[in-house]
Amino acid sequence: MVRQEILPVKGTRDFEPETQILRKKVFEKIEKVFRKYGFVPFETPLVERWSLLKGKYGKEAEKKLVWRFKVPFSKEEYCLRYDLTVPLARFYSRFQPPLPFKVYRIERVFRYDEPQKARYREFWQADFDIVGSDSFLADAEILNVAIDVFKEFGFSDFEVRINDRRILFGIFRRFGIKDEKTIFEIFRIVDKIDKIGKEGVLKELEKIRIEKKLKEKIKDFLTQAENSSFESLEKFEDIEEVKKVKENLENIISLVKDKQKIKFDLWLVRGLDYYTGMIFEVVVKKPKIGSLAGGGRYDELIGSLINKKIPAVGGSIGVERLIDAALELGILNKDQKTYAKVGIILLKGVKPQEAFEIAEKLRENGIEVWSGLKEYKNVVDGIKDLEKRGIDYALIIGKKELETKKFTIQNLKTRERKELTLEEILTVLKNERNL
Repeated sequence: MVRQEILPVKGTRDFEPETQILRKKVFEKIEKVFRKYGFVPFETPLVERWSLLKGKYGKEAEKKLVWRFKVPFSKEEYCLRYDLTVPLARFYSRFQPPLPFKVYRIERVFRYDEPQKARYREFWQADFDIVGSDSFLADAEILNVAIDVFKEFGFSDFEVRINDRRILFGIFRRFGIKDEKTIFEIFRIVDKIDKIGKEGVLKELEKIRIEKKLKEKIKDFLTQAENSSFESLEKFEDIEEVKKVKENLENIISLVKDKQKIKFDLWLVRGLDYYTGMIFEVVVKKPKIGSLAGGGRYDELIGSLINKKIPAVGGSIGVERLIDAALELGILNKDQKTYAKVGIILLKGVKPQEAFEIAEKLRENGIEVWSGLKEYKNVVDGIKDLEKRGIDYALIIGKKELETKKFTIQNLKTRERKELTLEEILTVLKNERNL
């Protein structure tokens, strides 16, 4: 039986080298897209004050999902980051850089959720935000960034679902629901559709403390809205708010580079309280894994900290779900076990210092070199060891090689062997790297 203390905490994970190498590649690909749009990186602490996060996510999330704690030697209450957006709001409020402020970060967040497929308690998000612009141009750019990220990885069968909370606010008020808290409660229930399904959502709506007639209106509306289209909003255009928002969404969509990926979805609400306008989620048809990205406009969050209106819009890529989906689809794999291009096979009778110096010369020329810092009994044992480690080339160093200054290099995939000078070996390895 495995000792409990050597296992990671439930909902968190250890990453073996081949997984971590893959993750680094994923981060680099995502950053490549962010940088293409002029976004710059920044970072915030893992721990925030509870007083900052309180009231930003909704009662259910704050009561059940936030990692919240006190330490024995402090009177203050702290929490682990729940998302990256509220810390961004704090960061901007502190430094107030020039607007628009276009930033990104790829960092870990924590939610005390029930672990299951593609749902963890510690996970990484790749966030990208535009602070300081209320233009639909910013919304469109955020959608284009999201689309570019998924195309960068080779996803093809995905869609970007969009909506605007103000549409639902206008419609629910028309039904007679004037209390904003009740509307937010409805949003949080509808947002659970990935977890509990449509029938589960309709059952949860029964628990809301409003008149039965209103409940039935909401349920009928949501049932009809399941296969909603953008054109279906026309019957609500007599609501001034809905008419304006529809026009704004039309302007946003007109600038999206791949309009075929866009799908209007009245069921889309996003569960966090701070969203104020356009919202979106990216989903793949297969595998069934929930949304891989999401975000929207949050024009009041930053202003709530500095008493100044600062519009903002952003998105968040769920790194874990992206990786899990891409692995399942065969878009990504864990074939790479190491960064080392060549491994040293040191044979008996050779001073380790001599092999050490050769390895250093290769490294000085930009070649990643692995060395076991020991002798092998024979070449076969050395090759077997390097193959287990996923290294492509073996550099064999024995007495003969040191005397002739010609070293045996073997391609462990093709089995081809050559005797070359160190300079010639450098040329071979550098050319291979550029393929």
